[in-house]
Amino acid sequence: MPASRALCAAPRHVYAGIISNKTSKPVKCTIHYGTGANNTTESISVTLDSGGRACIPEREYQPTPEATFTCRKVVSRIEVHDDEKTYSLDQPFDGVTCPVTEWRFDIHNNHIASINPSASTTTPTNIENPITAQ
Repeated sequence: MPASRALCAAPRHVYAGIISNKTSKPVKCTIHYGTGANNTTESISVTLDSGGRACIPEREYQPTPEATFTCRKVVSRIEVHDDEKTYSLDQPFDGVTCPVTEWRFDIHNNHIASINPSASTTTPTNIENPITAQ
């Protein structure tokens, strides 16, 4: 009997990245983090002006009080609120095939685009507005 192989795919996790507002008006972005199973354990928010962008920081947690190590939280959901509507993007994010610490999200008028920065042809610049916990 031939030996069977179990197929195992890498988790499609985003740990950190950049979010950019490509709309013509300010938007409020809320980044939700989970511990891998889409359970939200932390959320942070930032208001981005038109054309603005911000860093999505990496977050860590200690799985148990006795643990001598930390684990990374996973970006599980991104919500965008403007004056007229709310829309969101949930993991797994399009294009993510393995765990990443540098991913890009672009906010458009009616959706959030998930973009692989390695496939992008834009030149990176300084982040003007780092997101901080609120």
